[in-house]
Amino acid sequence: MKRHTVVGKTMLAGKTACKVLYHQSSDTVELEVGGTTLKFEADSFIVINEMLRKAAARIVMQTEIEMSV
Repeated sequence: MKRHTVVGKTMLAGKTACKVLYHQSSDTVELEVGGTTLKFEADSFIVINEMLRKAAARIVMQTEIEMSV
């Protein structure tokens, strides 16, 4: 039986690997960025994802405002 499933991965600037792993047996998510791993309960990861999505939208809006001035 598989211990985890890779549910997302990408390569960031500077060739830093980034992966999201889901552990179904413990209902946890691990976010690996380079040599750093953050572990969350799945429901907490979903809340953090929503917070990051909103923050990214604000950053994009701030950038658009500064570029148009």
